[in-house]
Amino acid sequence: MVAAMALFLVVVLASPFQTYLSRRASVAASARQQQQLNAQLAELKHQSEQWQDPAFVARQARLRLQYIRPGDTLYTVLDSHGNPIEAPAPAAEEKVRKVDHRPSWNSVLWTSVHDTDTGQ
Repeated sequence: MVAAMALFLVVVLASPFQTYLSRRASVAASARQQQQLNAQLAELKHQSEQWQDPAFVARQARLRLQYIRPGDTLYTVLDSHGNPIEAPAPAAEEKVRKVDHRPSWNSVLWTSVHDTDTGQ
């Protein structure tokens, strides 16, 4: 009789206990999501404050849009595939000078041999 009563209690209480555990896990997941959203909100507020600074806006325009000031010279560095390489803009006090980058004779020779070999 005691065993039957214990079995009956286990069957009756199993569903509410499972619901309790499920809701507890849901609350924990919601708390983690809330922390992530708060961190994301803080980061967005920081970015918003940065965009209020005119110097930051000018720096971003120079980096992202390749805007230049009057008198500046813009150089775009390309990788081996012809894609621009993102590099930090030089400081205002640095002088940028143009350098002639002609390929060496052996790289021209090797490129012509390679192009002939591949049929290009």
